[in-house]
Amino acid sequence: MVYKIAVSGRKGGVGKTTVACGLASVFASQGQRVLVIDLDPQSNTAYVLGTDPTAAGTAQLLLGQFPMPVEALENLHVLPGGPDLTSYGVQSSDPEDLADAVDVLNYDVILFDCPPGVEYLERLGWVAADTTLVCTNAHPLAVMGAGRVINELNARQQKGRRGSKRYALILSMIDLRRSMDQSLDAQLASAYPNTQRMVVRQDTTLAWASAERVPLMEYDHKCKGAEDLQKIAEWIKNA
Repeated sequence: MVYKIAVSGRKGGVGKTTVACGLASVFASQGQRVLVIDLDPQSNTAYVLGTDPTAAGTAQLLLGQFPMPVEALENLHVLPGGPDLTSYGVQSSDPEDLADAVDVLNYDVILFDCPPGVEYLERLGWVAADTTLVCTNAHPLAVMGAGRVINELNARQQKGRRGSKRYALILSMIDLRRSMDQSLDAQLASAYPNTQRMVVRQDTTLAWASAERVPLMEYDHKCKGAEDLQKIAEWIKNA
């Protein structure tokens, strides 16, 4: 079984790339062959994982070429994003093109790191994935963005369209010393009572791993963030 996971959230700054790269590191540490496909023109994913963010990647894949994934670790590879994702050719892609392209790739886990606010790229990730993780923090605009993603995922399911059949909310950068963070879970439970909710706590180790461009489990496999991401990985495998 191949796990195909989109990490989405619509708003920027809610931890999507941190969650995508952290989960990739968790799965790789468990011996899985992992590919992260960056759908963000900013190409932060390849940078965070310590590889070349300017290498050929997702745009070339969507344009029918065969870019070589960049190796971060022996069993962890990346297809970088980049400005070519805004090209006319990519914007003209069918929503199922990415799903078709990854069907022939030889990986155990494929993660799609969706960009903020670029809906045609975000949609490619949803359609290619079996599971979508919808990231939000306690900021009201982040909660609104997550709600829009959930509404669109539900609409796709109701129409029987290809793509994610399940999703979960990821409460990101949570610090329960803050009053807004204390109320977030109850707020989401009220709005989405049947939706799985999981937490990634505020942890400076996650930021340091990104800044020093080292996959999380190589940087500190015992930190709070690693513990939280391992729980999310288990949910993906067992749900």
